[in-house]
Amino acid sequence: MNKNFSCDIIKDLLPGYMDGILSEAGTDVVKEHLKECEKCNKDYLTMKEEWNMGVEVKEQIVFDGFKKIHKNTRKLKIAVGMVTGLLMLFLISLFAKVFIIGEPLSTCTISVNELLYNEETNCLEINGTVNLASSWVSRVVWKQDEENENDVNILVYGAEALPFQPEKKEFKISVPNMKGKTAYLACPEYDRREIYNWKHDHYEKVAEMEEEIYNHFSGLDRNKDALSYINGIRYVNGIEGICYSVHSVIGENATFWRFNDQLVTDGDFKSKDFEIWISINKPYQILIYDYQQGKYIDDDSIINRD
Repeated sequence: MNKNFSCDIIKDLLPGYMDGILSEAGTDVVKEHLKECEKCNKDYLTMKEEWNMGVEVKEQIVFDGFKKIHKNTRKLKIAVGMVTGLLMLFLISLFAKVFIIGEPLSTCTISVNELLYNEETNCLEINGTVNLASSWVSRVVWKQDEENENDVNILVYGAEALPFQPEKKEFKISVPNMKGKTAYLACPEYDRREIYNWKHDHYEKVAEMEEEIYNHFSGLDRNKDALSYINGIRYVNGIEGICYSVHSVIGENATFWRFNDQLVTDGDFKSKDFEIWISINKPYQILIYDYQQGKYIDDDSIINRD
């Protein structure tokens, strides 16, 4: 055993020996001592094991740190990607709404140039023009009115025109099953304007049918009992027809007249508790729908019922 160096000195040199920072002479001294001294060698092995465990712990801490940084970076990338995606989606949606889809135009900016009703197909064709310099017609749709199934709303959508985009000011739409119905130009946020009424388009036919009703019921007074056309086709026993409500004028010498297709009186109106149905085609069939019984009857005594 090397007597020049005690175990205490060797123990002090062991950390430097394990870190590899001793001089060559110091390293040789420690090596020789460990070969000869069992106690120091045992201390060295214990210290080395603890040192290796410390290194592993430090490496694990560093590894966990990198892992956490990687995880946070990944989350940040995902968050940035989501925000970027949402922003892009918003910008695309905004662009599409402004320049492609558009919004319903006010009816005052729309002119109807032609209305063609096909008697065979019952389709109404509408041709029109948008009078708005900054907009082009992106699309035209028709929708059944939510409150009245015999009213149809036409919505004309206008989008902002791009500098290189050819102008499209004209539009055309065909609306099916318009027999007995009324069509309106509509804008949900602003207004609604009537552009077609089946009754007006078939004025002579409707007038003839009204005359037939007055001739059929002797209890109806042309001067006192006003017939009000109810929009839509009503089928009774598989036969198509139209219906009228009846309003009687009350008051001495009172009369009624029509203004803008509205009933006006200088007295008062009393609504009858029945409707009159008449078939569209000849020979005319006429029935009364009694509100009290809830069915169609062929009994004109109801006309004089109070």
